Amino acid sequence: MHGNWVIGFRRTMRPMQSLEAELWALHDGLQLALDRKITQIYVEMDALAAVQLIMGVDQPRHFLSNIVHDWRFLMRKLGVEKIDHIYREGNKCADALANMAYNPILDFRILDIAPTCINSQLRDDTYGVSYPKLLYVS
Repeated sequence: MHGNWVIGFRRTMRPMQSLEAELWALHDGLQLALDRKITQIYVEMDALAAVQLIMGVDQPRHFLSNIVHDWRFLMRKLGVEKIDHIYREGNKCADALANMAYNPILDFRILDIAPTCINSQLRDDTYGVSYPKLLYVS
């Protein structure tokens, strides 16, 4: 939507591996879109391992393989064909929302209005601001 807030969420989770947390965040987002009948979804994640796990070949022995099947089902239901990997610099809104999710009470909150902490990121997105990423090649 080019900087326009549609809907968001935050969830406080129990301690877990970062890959598992990324996958649960994807699940929450896809389920929220399905519940709200939001279509034409483009998914980006800054967790390359999560993107590879979901978009890759089935790995039946992976400890997250059962839930990956659930995510793929949700993606098919929503018409999402792929998930693109982006660098963390391009995912500043998601990082800001993740940082505000710390709460000792495990909960899930839908955010119909954009939190003020991400207004600058939404404005930057509206104006097409890009964030440089320095890559070191040896």
